[in-house]
Amino acid sequence: MLSKIRFNSITAVCAYVLLFLSVQPCTAAEEGTTSEIEQKTVFYYTVKKGDTLWDISKHFFNTPLAWPELWSKNNQVMNPHLIYPGDRLRIYKKDGVISITKVPEEVIQEAAPEKIPEQTPPAEIIEKPQEEAFVEKQPEIERPSFQFTQIDRIGFIIKEPVPAHAYIFKMKGKKALISEDDTVYLKQKNTETPALIPGTLYAVIEMLKEPIKDNATNQYIGIQHNIKGIVEITEIIQKDPMIAEARVSKTFNTIGVDDILIPYKKRSPKIILADSPADLDGKIITEENHKKIFSEGDIAFINKGNIDGVVPGQHYSIYRKEELDDFVKKIDMGSLIVLHTENETSTVLITKSKGEIVPDIGFCTPVKSE
Repeated sequence: MLSKIRFNSITAVCAYVLLFLSVQPCTAAEEGTTSEIEQKTVFYYTVKKGDTLWDISKHFFNTPLAWPELWSKNNQVMNPHLIYPGDRLRIYKKDGVISITKVPEEVIQEAAPEKIPEQTPPAEIIEKPQEEAFVEKQPEIERPSFQFTQIDRIGFIIKEPVPAHAYIFKMKGKKALISEDDTVYLKQKNTETPALIPGTLYAVIEMLKEPIKDNATNQYIGIQHNIKGIVEITEIIQKDPMIAEARVSKTFNTIGVDDILIPYKKRSPKIILADSPADLDGKIITEENHKKIFSEGDIAFINKGNIDGVVPGQHYSIYRKEELDDFVKKIDMGSLIVLHTENETSTVLITKSKGEIVPDIGFCTPVKSE
């Protein structure tokens, strides 16, 4: 008798569910679509007068520091600081809400006696699905980052020059300039340097003869190293193991005979954004080509490095000093982001300029917006 009543109850519930679904098919389809859109939302924003990627990132991602990632999603924007009213930007919300469909309690209670043995403690029935659902739906948070595709070409300033391992002593063919895919011949610097091995990558560098000094104190800062290109050893000359044939895989500047080589160190073009240390204050030493005036998009060097807590991905404000009657005021002149660090110096990209940026101009930890 009890089995018959239970069968009739289940039959009634199923009939009701089928009737409900037949009346509302559009609602179920719409809910499924909404869930999918919420998990991966992509839409377009039209730039208005006065907009910047900094402001747009703050509006949509709750942090202005996500602007490089926004830029990377919009390849049509050549310069991140030159956007115009009417431009359309692709906004990608990767942290959308993930909806979880819950099973009605009546269904669980009705099905439980048939699926779960009677001797199984009720506590296990409740805890297992709750724990699994929590683990499965835990979202992964990706830290904001941006791509700097020219990372291999940026130079650096260090106290002592990097020892040369080899140098270019000849090029194949009669050409005035060495370019990508050309064949060159390398010679090991001396017997004490590491042997030349096929497949090894070397950076072609230029070390400036004039040391970099502080313009105000004339104190020695270091030697500037510029990266001119990258070569890969393809073959060792059998007659002389200190001579190798190599292919020029990348060129960033003019490469020539007698240029020196150092081991290539791979640097990732993906730079994770990082918080800046509190109350850090320094100055820009020089622009990489020693221009007297430079602006956004230029590469420069600052007088702070690893020992000061500087790491790639940090943002800093650029300022100039204005002396008033009883105090010195900092006038905002733009911003920069760190690309590479050494112990006492760093290589940076000027990301925004509000006027002429010159050597010795100051930079400091940006004031966080409320």
